[in-house]
Amino acid sequence: MDLQIEYFNDGSAFKKIDPLSINPGYLTNFSIYEKQACNNQGYKFRCLLVDTSSMSKERLINLLRSWDQVYIHECQVGQYNEYLKNNLAYILHHEEIDIAQKTHTLITLSTDVVKDSFATNFGLADDCRATLSNVQRLISQAIGFISDTNSLPGIANLIGHDYETHIHSIKVGWLMATFINANKDLFNIQDDKEFTGLLVQAAVAGLLHDIGKIKIPQNILNKKGKLNNLEYIVIQSHTAYSSSLLFKSGIPQEAMKAILYHHENEDGSGYPGGLINEQIPIIAKICHIADVFDALTAKRHYKESKTPLAALKIMTGENPYVDTLQKFEKEVAQNRRTPVTAIVRDDYENKLKRLREKEIIEEEAMKRVELRIKLRDQGMAHCFDPDLLNRFILTINKSDSFNLSELL
Repeated sequence: MDLQIEYFNDGSAFKKIDPLSINPGYLTNFSIYEKQACNNQGYKFRCLLVDTSSMSKERLINLLRSWDQVYIHECQVGQYNEYLKNNLAYILHHEEIDIAQKTHTLITLSTDVVKDSFATNFGLADDCRATLSNVQRLISQAIGFISDTNSLPGIANLIGHDYETHIHSIKVGWLMATFINANKDLFNIQDDKEFTGLLVQAAVAGLLHDIGKIKIPQNILNKKGKLNNLEYIVIQSHTAYSSSLLFKSGIPQEAMKAILYHHENEDGSGYPGGLINEQIPIIAKICHIADVFDALTAKRHYKESKTPLAALKIMTGENPYVDTLQKFEKEVAQNRRTPVTAIVRDDYENKLKRLREKEIIEEEAMKRVELRIKLRDQGMAHCFDPDLLNRFILTINKSDSFNLSELL
């Protein structure tokens, strides 16, 4: 479609963009317009630049800085989105763009990439590798931004929102990269390029750590309430599903470890392997901390969001009921039926008696589910490496957006 120099439109045919986000070297990929009010209550959209080749780069930069907002025609939105993917690093490192705008751009692009990943046909090796390539491409451009503690206000602005798998995955990858970059001494890596590679792997693992949930039935994933024991067992399978789906992608080893083992607990009560302490890869431990922190601070159908301080108090708390919790988790892992604890009258008809026994079993199972959740919130210190958890608190506390001095 050939674009016109001027349009008269109610505004629906144009998308507003930030002029500072435009890289002068890529401006020719799409046309930008200004909006002017008209007497007929509509708007006139006038093309601001017709021939950028005749203008110096310095002049172009000054013009972009002078405009408050500009617009692109709807027919070029696809081209503009492709531009964003190719110029994400330029935008994230632009000193004059505020962090809220940077975060919005990053989340928008990341959400598209993660959604595309969840829609991949993992039965095809080429599609699988292409998915990984797209995720790595995005992360490679964003890694300098998301691994900097100065970007933490961006995450803080997302705290407390409704839980969505795509946004959750982005935040987990972001938190992992920030943490690792702030704690380089944990890794025996001297080469900067190799360390950057580790940061990318960590962020990729965060974005894809829940990819296996595409194999979980939607009625369980979207259940508006607490999961029962059987549903909890089904959910636990997502880590193994994630690993199997990504097996043909060529995903780096460290990222695969994080994805497979990010639900392992220090005391051996986690899954899928029941690993303990040093058996759990450090990158998986970091993923676990970031995952639980974001899950606790997100709003769900069945619970309100917790503040970062409240979430971390739970995560660092010593649980006085840990033995009972471990017993419950063992029962779930073994898929044992909950015993009947109530007395059923012998003079019931056999059919009614069997029905009542089933009701009692289900009631007791749901009581244990509710109790397990309540007991967990008494403290989760047994789940995490104490040094890593303390370092995590110190890392995010570097941002004024998190006031965690009470824990330090």
